[in-house]
Amino acid sequence: MFIDKEYIGLALDGDVIKLAHVKKEGNTLRLLKLDSFSLIEKIDKKATGSPSFEMEDEQTLEAQEADSGSVFGFDESEEPSSSDSSSEEDVDFEELEAQANVEDEEPDLLALDMVDEAEEGAQSNAILLYNILSDIDPKSVNVGLNIPAGETIFQTIRDTDFNEVKTKDLIDDLEAKLESIYGTTKSTDHYAYKIREDGSLVLASVEDEAPLLKVVNETKDFYSGKLRVKSIYPDEVALVNLVRDNYQLKPTELSAVLQFSPENCRIIFMQGDQIWQIPAIINQGTKNEGFLNTVFSKILFQLDTGKVPGIDQIILTNNTLGEEAVQFFRQNFPDLKVQEFEFNQEKFKSGNKSPEVVNAFTTAIAAAWAAAGASDDEVSELSFLPAYVRERQKIFKLQWHGLLLLILIFLSIPTINYFYQRNAAQIESLSSELELTEARITQIEPIVQSTNEISDDLALLTSKLALLDSLSTNSKAWSTKMMMLNQGMNGIPNSWFSSLSQTQDGTFIEGYTMYRNRIPAIVDLFAEATLLNVSIQEMREEEIFRFSIIVKEFAEDPSVYSPEKPESIEQILNN
Repeated sequence: MFIDKEYIGLALDGDVIKLAHVKKEGNTLRLLKLDSFSLIEKIDKKATGSPSFEMEDEQTLEAQEADSGSVFGFDESEEPSSSDSSSEEDVDFEELEAQANVEDEEPDLLALDMVDEAEEGAQSNAILLYNILSDIDPKSVNVGLNIPAGETIFQTIRDTDFNEVKTKDLIDDLEAKLESIYGTTKSTDHYAYKIREDGSLVLASVEDEAPLLKVVNETKDFYSGKLRVKSIYPDEVALVNLVRDNYQLKPTELSAVLQFSPENCRIIFMQGDQIWQIPAIINQGTKNEGFLNTVFSKILFQLDTGKVPGIDQIILTNNTLGEEAVQFFRQNFPDLKVQEFEFNQEKFKSGNKSPEVVNAFTTAIAAAWAAAGASDDEVSELSFLPAYVRERQKIFKLQWHGLLLLILIFLSIPTINYFYQRNAAQIESLSSELELTEARITQIEPIVQSTNEISDDLALLTSKLALLDSLSTNSKAWSTKMMMLNQGMNGIPNSWFSSLSQTQDGTFIEGYTMYRNRIPAIVDLFAEATLLNVSIQEMREEEIFRFSIIVKEFAEDPSVYSPEKPESIEQILNN
């Protein structure tokens, strides 16, 4: 891009919207502001629960996990009812800010006093978001949204090499699996998958679109500027992406990423920079007593069942418990590296904000990170940005190549006009020749029509001549044969024919002669004939010879049976 851009990460955490405002400066993101806002109206979320399908014996594991506290010797307290949750503060940001000892070098960096200003007078979540965005920039904002942890179902399938499966067959199988889970067919906006290098597949699915996206859509109706949604990722995917971009992970290294929240906790197991497994969400959070013991038992359960072969390090995100949580896991996992999430200083500048404050906004920063395009393109395969949002935002996409194309279009107008003026004379000359040619064509059209009529008449005449020729062939056969018999017998006296008939073998002829030696001469009258028999008879007290002949061909040239054709007719028929 030609200029640096600013991005806003919005993360829904319970009934609070966490905000991270960053600016992209080259390959680095600089933190401008962190803030949080309480929702005006509670967003109803459809409970996802545990899917009702068998996936690596998940049902058995879930049943066992219910008693994990007694298995590992920890007494877990019951989760408080929802009616009590409103009376407890999710995060004491004033205490965190006091711990940070932040000076006023960048007074806007953690502007918690904006909470009251943005919420004042807001009658709905959409108006609240409008106030938040308008305070930042009333003309244009780029936002990245989250899907809260626990609202996405993750499935890791390793028993098939999906690199060998056709895309159409894969889509059909995935949609059939999701229909069995949710009871209805899910569109491509509600699921995403990634085929890894080893052929295994990670499938993520949601019941409905991101809760914050609905608020953004309502806000667009009265936000006068350009509101662009750059990315939507589940918290789990955004955190994996954030860890990948800020840590040097070995391919065989196993990490446990813990995402804290006031009401729940998510454990994400990674092998190298890939998702290994995401167990069911823990329905206890930082506000619950014994919360850390519960998380500890869940990790031990995964190790004990063999779902996770081992852990090399534990990374804490959204940690509002501070050093207490770090020390707890260091004491219980003395052989592991336990730390709060740390940004790569070459990629992220947090200014003078304390790590404790920044870590409490990890998911919001992850959403901004994804919106800024700082993430690896590989993670985009698990994006939940709906197609209708991408389509409506296409009109805003005009990058450097688009500007270059517009410049070339504007430059082409005078260039084309220059060449047109230079060739105007030639164009006029060719136009005149074209008009003259069209006039000549108009004059010749009657001749062409007459020629076509003559051609039709000639074709009709030719067909009739061909018919006449076929009818005249062999029309003189018998007259020619009789003439040959008469002319031949004139030279052989005292001989005559008594009968002549046509048989399958040829023409059968019987006759008489007074001299036997004249019979061969009679046979030689024909081109191909056979003497069948000769007998002696008495007729009028004279001894005569009776003979019978079968004639196959009278003449050597069969053309003598047909009338002669004039040479002109012969040429017409041959052409």
